[in-house]
Amino acid sequence: MSAVRASGSEERRPPARYNARMTVHPHRIAIVLLAVALTGCASVPPEAPQLRPAGGGRVEVEMTGFENDEGQARVALYLGPEGWPDGGGSVFATTTVPISGGRAVAVFEGVPAGPFAVSVIHDADNDRELDTGAFGIPSEAYGFSAGARDTFGPPSFEQARLDLAAGDAMRITIEVR
Repeated sequence: MSAVRASGSEERRPPARYNARMTVHPHRIAIVLLAVALTGCASVPPEAPQLRPAGGGRVEVEMTGFENDEGQARVALYLGPEGWPDGGGSVFATTTVPISGGRAVAVFEGVPAGPFAVSVIHDADNDRELDTGAFGIPSEAYGFSAGARDTFGPPSFEQARLDLAAGDAMRITIEVR
């Protein structure tokens, strides 16, 4: 038997299954799509929450302008706009202090560095909320840090915002009206 060599001019034929019909396997496609989706999710890490430097700062809030010494001053220190100024969200601390001679003083210790804002109400009837009259207009005195006021409703967090450096002590004055 002699060996036959194929030359470059001979026609080459593909294997028998070359032109066979393609078979679709839905479960394989689903697995590939799932793998692609998971790879996409894994490649974009979630945004890390912004951490504030450790506490150590001190904020002393002097409040003036009380018409009388009835009731108490309710003071809240916020670290961000969430919940400002009605409570919840970014409240760092709240306190209630007595009023004497038309003034009151509250001190917040361990305040982390960064932005903050303070709200004050004169809770004259000790019901733990800002009383309002007609059309929602406050009937008790109130005030905000940075002298912030707004015509209709409370000022924004940004309007009342102050900044505290790490470990600093700050004294602010809020006039209630």
